[in-house]
Amino acid sequence: MLNNAVRLLREKTKDHIDARDTERATLLSWPGSPSIEVDGDSVPYTADKLVFAEYLQDREVVADFVVSEYVEDDEAKGSVDGVLADGIEYESGSEYKQTPRSILRGKLIIPSPLQPGDRLIVSRLSGQRYYVHGKDVGLGV
Repeated sequence: MLNNAVRLLREKTKDHIDARDTERATLLSWPGSPSIEVDGDSVPYTADKLVFAEYLQDREVVADFVVSEYVEDDEAKGSVDGVLADGIEYESGSEYKQTPRSILRGKLIIPSPLQPGDRLIVSRLSGQRYYVHGKDVGLGV
């Protein structure tokens, strides 16, 4: 019975990440050739030993913007409605009938939140590699 309970506990926690699975590190350089220094290790880890979560890297979204015009009390006004390329729609919220004037295609760049000197939460992978989960924001850091 005790063996069944231990087996069940292992099964439920096999993919769980807790504080014992993570370490803290300092970001030494970013973004060109990233490197980190893990607390307790004497040698920094370079880009070939690091895997960063996708949301920590610069992201680019291609967007189509429709520039429109409408009339309110005989005064021409404009608005921008857009449709992002990944299927997410954006609207200006205008409640007036609009006449499309032109369509512009552009890129939205979402910059990385990381900067050299940031404290990080990392997990050790096989082959002395580290996965960077994100910034350590605990304890007012």
